[in-house]
Amino acid sequence: MARNNTYREKTGSGPHIGLLARTLAALVWSFLVLALLLLTSLALVAGYRWVTTTPVLALHQVQVQGMQRISRSEVVNQAELDRFHNLLDLSLWRVRQSLLEHPWIDSVSVQRHFPHTLRIQIEEKAPLFWRQQGERIFYADEHGELIAPVSTEAFTSLPLLVCDPSQRRDQRDLSIVNKGWSQNNFPFGLQDVAWIRFQNNNQVQIALRDHSLRVVLGRESLEQNIGNFAPIWHDLKRRDELKQVERILILKGSAWVGYRSNIV
Repeated sequence: MARNNTYREKTGSGPHIGLLARTLAALVWSFLVLALLLLTSLALVAGYRWVTTTPVLALHQVQVQGMQRISRSEVVNQAELDRFHNLLDLSLWRVRQSLLEHPWIDSVSVQRHFPHTLRIQIEEKAPLFWRQQGERIFYADEHGELIAPVSTEAFTSLPLLVCDPSQRRDQRDLSIVNKGWSQNNFPFGLQDVAWIRFQNNNQVQIALRDHSLRVVLGRESLEQNIGNFAPIWHDLKRRDELKQVERILILKGSAWVGYRSNIV
């Protein structure tokens, strides 16, 4: 009986000891895993701080291409690149967004070129007109949208545009007129124009710089009226009568030429 009692006592305590051992082993492994994760995180943080501060990847050169009106220093200041000393310590997205806030920049791409160079390719907005707003004159694009005020720096003389780009009709007719110049349907270029006025009386008026001459085109069938204009101009030029002409009016396919002394 004594042997049986001894045997039973040993087999009854065995499972408790095994459970305790497994629990302790699990706790030790959990601690080791947590310690490994902590060390890995600290190593990553230290590595990030090193690569973003090391002179091995210092930002030494900012290359800017595509500039016409704005200077390299304007680009660097706009992107706040003067405060960065490491090529990896840059958010290319933020640099791009900062540059797009410049009134003259239409599009931009930014690329890192290791180990020391940042390359910026910009495309500037192309001014085609002047527009007056209040007492100030602004450069405007092909859609009549304002770009930036006219200043003495990088000054360009352009035709004064009088229209309201927020109105759909003005947008449409301005697009037709611009298409006429791009397809050489006008016998003169934009550089020869003093001003263009889109009027509410269903007319577009164009005044030339070197001639005291005004071209009036009806806004109904505007594209057709532009097409009819060039032959009239060339005929007057062939007859050497342009200097005597004060106004050329084309409405609904019919044309009138106004001379300084009389109307033909």
